[in-house]
Amino acid sequence: MTYRARKLRTYWKNVKATQGFRKFLTFLIFVVVAALFWFILALNDNLQEDLTVRVNVYNIPDSVTFISDPPKDIHVMVRDKGTNLWRNGVFSHPTIELNFKEYGHDGIFEVSKGELTAGLKKVFGQTATLVSTSIDNMRLVYTTSPGKRVPVDVTMDLTASVGKVITGKPVVKPGGVLVYGSRDALDSISRVYTEKLRGENLEESKKFTVKLKKIPGVKIDPSTVEVTVDVEQLVRKQVRVNIQIDNKPEGSDLLLFPSTANVEYYLPMSKFGQIDEKIDVRVDYRDMEAGSGRLPLHLGRHNSALENIRLLDDDVEYTLVKN
Repeated sequence: MTYRARKLRTYWKNVKATQGFRKFLTFLIFVVVAALFWFILALNDNLQEDLTVRVNVYNIPDSVTFISDPPKDIHVMVRDKGTNLWRNGVFSHPTIELNFKEYGHDGIFEVSKGELTAGLKKVFGQTATLVSTSIDNMRLVYTTSPGKRVPVDVTMDLTASVGKVITGKPVVKPGGVLVYGSRDALDSISRVYTEKLRGENLEESKKFTVKLKKIPGVKIDPSTVEVTVDVEQLVRKQVRVNIQIDNKPEGSDLLLFPSTANVEYYLPMSKFGQIDEKIDVRVDYRDMEAGSGRLPLHLGRHNSALENIRLLDDDVEYTLVKN
């Protein structure tokens, strides 16, 4: 034992031997005993507690699908003796048991206020008083019809950061979901949509967990999907493109100098050399002005995967030749 430990041990022996320590210890024992008696007396008084009661619906046939799911729990304000509240609400897991075969008929699962109150009284005992409940009754719609599988469409408002681009269609998992409801409701549904995805300046590919838009009177399972959005770096490319002529009159021809134009654009790195990068560059005979000797260049159709396309030449010289 070290010198410091021996010193502390000697100090503690001296403290325990003092009259003051004995008085403090006696006082502490009386405080604990008094608190215990107070606690026991308090438990025999009427108390009011806000308790959570779990809801368990059992005997549900496999063919049944709830359009609106039963609540998972009910919040109940209960007044009773403290001992009863602790026994039925604190030290246990109060659960109200609802038999589907008793309350479910013709597409409606309904528990009246009186039936719900009786079930809760059974949970807490007949001496308990229900001051308030978060749910007065239950009326839930269900269906026994099989679900209809429909595709998921993504709605989004996303932008990539400078020098990058969102490529391809977003990938949705699962790509299809089941919808449940009445025959008329299901006949009118051909697809479901996600809540709008919003985001700015995406730096890299990203996965989102997004909710599906609710449809009144219809259950969608699952109610959320995973959406992957691909973001790629843009690379610069420059090419020379043959110039096409519009509205050339019959019996004449236009000779262009040069007959090609410089075009610059950006495309996703993964598409470099893998897509049809054909770009339309055109001049219009009707743009000809007397004595100018030049025709302005115009961009025509091009692949939508190309970004920031621009002509590096503004116009070309021309010579009109009569045939």
